[in-house]
Amino acid sequence: MAILLDSSAVLAAADRSDLNHRAAVAWFERVNEPLMIGALTLGELDLLLQRELGLRATFALLKSIGSGAVKVVAPTTGDLARAMELMRETIEYRPRLTDAVLVATAERLGVTRVAAFDRPPIAIFRPRHVRALDLEP
Repeated sequence: MAILLDSSAVLAAADRSDLNHRAAVAWFERVNEPLMIGALTLGELDLLLQRELGLRATFALLKSIGSGAVKVVAPTTGDLARAMELMRETIEYRPRLTDAVLVATAERLGVTRVAAFDRPPIAIFRPRHVRALDLEP
């Protein structure tokens, strides 16, 4: 089964000063399942990587995508509609579109595992296909 990547997991693995760096690197080294990243997450991650680490970090991410190690998943119109539902259900938490689309994409693809260190923004959502997403590492 595939695993969806949140920007926090990739950033932690890339940034040696991140408190979760060692855990992220160890997780990426042992995971054998296919890795996917949503197109919105990719855009968010580019902003974070360039702000924290510079353009080379974005190039490294693109290299991983180009090699097939990570597959980019584009949101569908249905994903965006579902993301809006999810955001309305959790409006009191000021949900982010990127996180809602990640959950909607997980529902569509039947994915139950998400790699994320920044867990609360994802955990506020209640996916339809499972009781809760498994947030790793």
